[in-house]
Order: sequence, then C-alpha cells, then structure tokens
Amino acid sequence: MTSKPASLQLEAALEFMQAYTANRRHTLGTETIPLESALGRVLHKDMIALMDVPPADNSAMDGFAFHSQALHQANPISLDIIGTRLATSAESTDAKNQEIKSTNTVVFDPSQHAYRIMTGAVMPAGCDTVIPQEFTEQIQQTIGFDPTRIQAGDNRRLQGEDLRIGTVCIPKGRIMGPSDMGLIASMGFSTIEVYEKLTVAIFSTGDELKALGSELTPGAIFDSNRYTLLGMLQNLGVNTIDLGIIPDHPQALRNAFASAASLADAIITSGGVSVGQADFTKQVMRELGDVAFWTLAIKPGRPMAFGKIKQNQHEAVLFGLPGNPVAVMITFYQFVQDTLNWMGGASNFKQLIHQAHWVGKFKKRSGRTEFLRGFLHQNMAGLNCVEAIGNQGSGVLSSMSQANCLVILPPELTQVEDGDLVNIVAIQR
Repeated sequence: MTSKPASLQLEAALEFMQAYTANRRHTLGTETIPLESALGRVLHKDMIALMDVPPADNSAMDGFAFHSQALHQANPISLDIIGTRLATSAESTDAKNQEIKSTNTVVFDPSQHAYRIMTGAVMPAGCDTVIPQEFTEQIQQTIGFDPTRIQAGDNRRLQGEDLRIGTVCIPKGRIMGPSDMGLIASMGFSTIEVYEKLTVAIFSTGDELKALGSELTPGAIFDSNRYTLLGMLQNLGVNTIDLGIIPDHPQALRNAFASAASLADAIITSGGVSVGQADFTKQVMRELGDVAFWTLAIKPGRPMAFGKIKQNQHEAVLFGLPGNPVAVMITFYQFVQDTLNWMGGASNFKQLIHQAHWVGKFKKRSGRTEFLRGFLHQNMAGLNCVEAIGNQGSGVLSSMSQANCLVILPPELTQVEDGDLVNIVAIQR
C-alpha cells in the first residue's frame, strides 16, 4: 500500500512544480503573428530597437519653440514668429503666406525669433525649448510671455529618450500587454514572433454532476467548475479542449485521460482526488502516469494531485484539482496559472503580492497557508484595508464572486488582529 505523502507547503510545491516541468519549458514551436493579435502572447525573442524613439527631438506641447538664450532678455519677452512646425512635417510654414516651404527665407535669430509648433512636430534647428500656447500672448506675428513660466529645455522630447537604437526594448518571455504592443508599433514592427499556445484539456469527474440544461435529480448538482476553469484559461490565452463530465468509473476515466494526454500539453481535472471510496481518479492517474504529490498544506485546496499522464510517445502535465468550487479557483491561481505560464516560456508571470491592513480578527491553525476571500478598499484615512467577505466555506462560490483579492495567511500565523498588515493578491472575478 502506498504511504500517504507529507503535505507540501505553498512555496515548496511551487518550486517543485517548476523543477518537474523544466524539461517542458521552451519546447513549444513558434509562430509569427500580426501585432494586433499579440495581447497575452509570449514573446519568443528579444525585441531590438531598430531606430531611436523618438527619431528626432520633438515638441511635447502645442506652443512656440525658441532658444533658451531668449530667457535672459527683459521681462516680458517678445519674439517674432517666423514659421510653423506641424506634426506631419519637419518643414516650416512661412508666417506671411502660411504655405508649406522646404526652406525658410528668414535666418533664425535665437534672441528674437520663435516658431509656432504642434505636439509631436520636429524641433526647428536652433530651438531647444517650447512654451505652451496658453502661457503666451500673441499680437499679429509676435508673442510675449513671462520668462518665469518656463525653463530651458522644457517641453522638448529628446531623440532616443524613449529607446536607443540597438537596445532591448522588450525581453523574450514577456507576456505581451497593451503598452508592449504600443511600444513595438512605435518602432514600426507590424508582426512579432511568439511561442505557440499551450493546449490544455479539462474535464470534471463525479456521478453527481449534471450538464447545464439537464434536469437535476435528488443529490445532483450542475457542473460549475468546468466553466470557471474555461474562463480562467481564456485569460491565460491557451487553447482549450473541453472533454465534459466523466463518470466515476475506472474505464471511463482511463479513456478520458488517454484522450487528453494524446491531444494536450496539460490536463486539468476537478474532483476525484480526495479520500472518498468512490473517487477512482487518483487510482487511474497512477496507472497511466506519475502522481508526484497529492496533498498540500493549504486551505482550501488540500487535496490536489500533480504529475503527468503518458499516452504512447506523448505525455501531458497533470493538475488534479479538488471538487469544491473555491478550492478549484485558489489552486488554479496559486499553482496552475504559474506553472502553465512557466511551461509556455513566460518570464513575467509571478503574482504581485501587496499588503493591506486587516479589518477584524481571525484565528487559524498553524502549519498551513490559508486563503481568505477578501475585499480591498481604502478607509477614510486613505489606508488600504482588507476584510473577509461572505461565507468562507470552500463550496461557497458567491463570496469568490464578491471578492477582489485573496488574503494569504502564512503557516506560522495563528491569529490576525485588527490593523495587522497581511499579504494579498488581486484576483479576477
């Protein structure tokens, strides 16, 4: 008889899962995709700046460009407008006839002249400062302003201040966000090379589960976990294969695992990993592969299996999640999400841990990490505060829907007092 393994602590389990799947990292193929499809995808190689961004000094404001030498004149300063710079052209517009010209017949005098300039327009030769239009008074083709409103170099964007040619602007492994897409577009790239998406197969187990649209018989419940998992996987940007509900029968489970392992890089199940006599899932997992561990020192989510399923020459990483809805979400957020991102080649996937002041009192058992559904808000003093929200039972999904964060209470902690600082991570509802 196989002995029951010791429950793994949170950090030890995360480290083990990354080491266990290290041979799967960077094994995916790559593809070149349009930039507009890049959100959430993992960058395969460093993006190198092919030019300076911005490519030339330009104006950060609508106003007037001039040389800071003029600031040393008497107050107020008076400058003649000798042309206009538009954001669409580096050429000047003659102040007299307002026509675009490739040259300006007036020789720029840094102590007497200025250009009208638009946001983003290239700075005229000899100019190093822009004063906003609202700080000036204009009479015909002359402007006046108070020099104390401006300093030398104000409102000028320098060539290459955002990116220098040849530098790494976005490192490989980045999970692409909207700002990354904009940065790549600013360099003129219309496509990028990314890792192919992971494929994840999911199914629920349990004779008590019914598909949506079915009639509920006594003791039966609708299968909600699959839809929760599908939503969380969509946020990760993976391909999903939904195998539905599998009955608690060894052969049906064998067939489901074999099919999933032949089609997917990873398998996620919910239910069937506790100690119930009718739970055959863990038994079949062992038959078809390797169960590296199946208990964690956390609440909720203690019964979680992790390992791999083999099918012919292919094997898939296995996540056997608990059946309770909240435990499914917490184990996904804490273990599955990071491991899938790791397998997919990502480098910027760690959850950000913040701190907030606890509201109320709470007691817990030592030796395990506990996760509470929390609601983060600011009090009247502007402090970030968090309190438990709703029923904290592992089967109560409504409080997970109301929460905007998880409160993480470490193993050594036995009590939280009002005002204590606690660790929190944001979650998506």
